[in-house]
Amino acid sequence: MSSSLSYYESIHRELKEEGYINSGNINPSERLWNRKIMTMKREDLDKLKSFRLKRIVKWAWENSEFYRKFWKSRGFDPEVIKDWRDVTKIPILRKDDLRNDLSANPPFGSIMVPELARRIRFVGATSGSTGMPTFQGWGALELDYFEEAQARYLWSFAGVKPTVVYANYLNMSGFYSWGPPLVETAMWRCGATAIAGGGETYFSWKNRHNLIFRLWKVDVLATTPWLHRLIGEEAKKEGWETPFKVLLLHGGAAAKNTKEKLFQVHPNAKLAISVWGTTDGHMAIEVPGLDGQLVVWEDMEIFDIVDPKTDEPSNEGERGELIATLLNHFTMPLIRYSLGDYVKNEFLTDPDPTYGITHMRFSEPIPGRVEWMFKVKGKLLLPIYIEDAVDEIPDTTGMFNVFVYDNDMDKLKIRIETVKGNVDALYDKKARELLANRIGLNSDDIDIEWVEPGKTIWTGYKLQVFIDQRKKNK
Repeated sequence: MSSSLSYYESIHRELKEEGYINSGNINPSERLWNRKIMTMKREDLDKLKSFRLKRIVKWAWENSEFYRKFWKSRGFDPEVIKDWRDVTKIPILRKDDLRNDLSANPPFGSIMVPELARRIRFVGATSGSTGMPTFQGWGALELDYFEEAQARYLWSFAGVKPTVVYANYLNMSGFYSWGPPLVETAMWRCGATAIAGGGETYFSWKNRHNLIFRLWKVDVLATTPWLHRLIGEEAKKEGWETPFKVLLLHGGAAAKNTKEKLFQVHPNAKLAISVWGTTDGHMAIEVPGLDGQLVVWEDMEIFDIVDPKTDEPSNEGERGELIATLLNHFTMPLIRYSLGDYVKNEFLTDPDPTYGITHMRFSEPIPGRVEWMFKVKGKLLLPIYIEDAVDEIPDTTGMFNVFVYDNDMDKLKIRIETVKGNVDALYDKKARELLANRIGLNSDDIDIEWVEPGKTIWTGYKLQVFIDQRKKNK
């Protein structure tokens, strides 16, 4: 057995023995999935992060050809890492760096540890919507830890326990890590019944999926905010009530008004929780009772925020680009990797009042990606700001597409679904005034294309709220 494989397996055993990975078999009356880890003292979390950061950096330097070359070319020496706060000294890794490495060294690039690459259990891939997809290799350790991270919020926040029925309506197609390979196995760890429905097939098999919801009396439904609403609207139209008690909102931050609309179309739902995550294995989960505050499992990763123009750390309270370091991904390390999300550099570390969880929380929702920012008449906007306003327009389904044709546009061009058979000038005028008032524009700065339900642009189970036409126009 190679030294790298032996070390990898010893770390996996260590994580289980020390309780960071809970195998399950806990009393259903226990509120927290992993109380020992989820309520660690802050000073112990800091020590753990420092230890794990030094370990993963040393591992990458010694075992990944990519990192040795990448870091040497930027003058980085792993010996400068003494504390977890030193993470900002590490060069930022961006998606184009991975793409270039992958193209030169297919199929995974030189970033993956060779001995472990021959033992991967799951291949993940991004959608490739912004270019060539990037791939990730998951081994036994990475899979185990990600299932643990999933189980923590599913059991503790969503009540996913024995006898509960959970339906996963995310992407069930190949390469998606939040599908059957990981999330469903986390369900089994919790003892729940898992239905891998697949949101991308809802449109073609709508009657079949609606029947499953009714017959199985699904307790917890996980999908995008937009598909949640569409399913609820369909149920109302057909004259039945959805059985869901908990709505897990994936694939994009849900605006405040969107949540209110979801409770209207899902009358049995008592809880709606925003779940932020990436195909790579990053995640942050909204804590029930603390709207918009997403908890990060700090034994799993370190986040830092930078100015996207300078790559320098953002000041506290400023918004910038989200950078992340996975502390337990050894097969394919992702260290100081840019996730591209636009967030506020402000984290809360006081234990939450309901669960006593000590891991840090984002102070506000993650509104969207840096590349989703756009300007209209100099006003900086993101799709989530538009969504909150669209939800207030009467007789709309809440579905919309923003068409971004320039870096600084003269008009906001937006497509909105309405149930009105005939849109007159007065309805259009009032809608533009409402939008303008909410987002800080003049009504003449807004051009609405009204369409009937089902005519907005989707990709699978995701509504495409941001349609980038800038590249096409160059």
